[in-house]
Amino acid sequence: MNVLIVDDEAHVREAIDLSVDWEKFGVIGRYMAENGIQALESLKLYKPAVMFCDMKMPVMNGIELLKKIREEGLDTHVIVISGYDDFEYTRATIQANGVDYILKPFRSKDVEDALHKAVQAWKEQTETRQTDAEREYVVRKADALLDEKKLAAYFRGEMPLSPSVRKIVEKNGLPDQRLHIALILPKNRMKVLDQRFMLDEELFTFAVRNIAQYTFGSHFPHYLCRLDDYQWLLVFKSQVGTGDAGGTFYLERLKRAMMQTIQLDVLIGRSGECAHLQTIHGIIAEARNALLNGDILSGSAAAAANVQEDLPALLNQQFLLKQAIETGNKTFAADILGKHANALRRRGKLLLKELQVCTMEANLLLGRWKQLAGVGGDAQVPFLPLWINDLDEWEQMLIQQVHLLIDGMNPNITSGHGIEEVKDYLDKHYHEDVSLPALSEQFHFSTQYISKKFKETYGITVVAYLTDLRMDKAKALLKSTALSIADIAGQLGYDDENYFSKVFKKQVGMSPFPYRKLHEIK
Repeated sequence: MNVLIVDDEAHVREAIDLSVDWEKFGVIGRYMAENGIQALESLKLYKPAVMFCDMKMPVMNGIELLKKIREEGLDTHVIVISGYDDFEYTRATIQANGVDYILKPFRSKDVEDALHKAVQAWKEQTETRQTDAEREYVVRKADALLDEKKLAAYFRGEMPLSPSVRKIVEKNGLPDQRLHIALILPKNRMKVLDQRFMLDEELFTFAVRNIAQYTFGSHFPHYLCRLDDYQWLLVFKSQVGTGDAGGTFYLERLKRAMMQTIQLDVLIGRSGECAHLQTIHGIIAEARNALLNGDILSGSAAAAANVQEDLPALLNQQFLLKQAIETGNKTFAADILGKHANALRRRGKLLLKELQVCTMEANLLLGRWKQLAGVGGDAQVPFLPLWINDLDEWEQMLIQQVHLLIDGMNPNITSGHGIEEVKDYLDKHYHEDVSLPALSEQFHFSTQYISKKFKETYGITVVAYLTDLRMDKAKALLKSTALSIADIAGQLGYDDENYFSKVFKKQVGMSPFPYRKLHEIK
């Protein structure tokens, strides 16, 4: 917190400076000015929380200075120290956010009492401003989420074109005609979510949107809409006469940017045609067809010929898998499923629509195995998402789902005792590189079990709990220390300062540096 002392007499400025134990009030910077002109410059440069101000000064007197403060809406709290007991000065003080009026000669106690009132008023104002900023941020986020849900419902064909949908499209700078679309599928979604975002879906979405904004910028009005956890729909305006009306260059640039920035590999399917908003479902279907005929082993979304070799059937392994589940043999189950995935790899080409057939078969068996394993009827049925399009991720997720069934059969882990140990571990090791796979290895539970049981026990996800711990510590360090943002990030387990800043902004509503400035700690 900064303080400005304004008086044309040097001995008065010195007397005020020496009469206060500044450290006790949290004052870090103290600045001096001889007249109103110098004071205005210092007010704008140093943004002091409190200003001690004389009234009789050359060049610009106190009344003129306080009038300027009022006109420019400066937040500084004013304490007038003057040798003149005049109502005009008192009124000017009140109008300019004044806290107190002290007559010369003054006592140290008078100055400290006035400063105490000013600091309290500044803190209350700061807290109110922060609360308002956080409330505004929450409202904006809720409005954006509602807009996205409406557009996603329209693009999925679940609701008709309405004035509210048109308004959202218009709000994002898009016309209702000559629209292009691209369907984007992440290939290694779970790996990126786990290793870079600690399974924080919101932060992952935040990063993807930022990359799209950086890629397209003002070149193409666009909107990135989540249709589900895997499918993203990018709708953008055709740029007639640019030589790249369909945005091919920018789509390739977007793909490279996602890989370079967050190591996210994506499959992009699109239609070469453009359409009006009311007929956009036709080109969405064409883009989806391009994806379904893409070879996920090569990463190409271009149309590919069907492979003649039959798909290996997981149904052929159901007897062995049933034995593995009933006996709780996770290694045996993982070995069977790994061999099945390798059989798919050996085909050399695997279309997305073929992997979807395998996914539906796996989900059918997972439902059966849940019943055979005797898992409680109210338990969620394990399943694989239909639009998963990376075979490595597909294999890992299928193994995890089977392990989850095995965990559900084990009576030794049905209580919350093990989860209490997980929470205690997070409380002590929040500043380390903690991930769900690491917790799984530490406590010998599957990642799915830890996620599910932690949420049931504490009403919050592992990721959200860990993030809350880190952000609470970050806010305390920002307010009470002079550590750099990079040092604070490192102390909290973040290797990347920019990533830490993104997490902080998403949680608090502002970046670390503005948060520190708001609390005036340097």
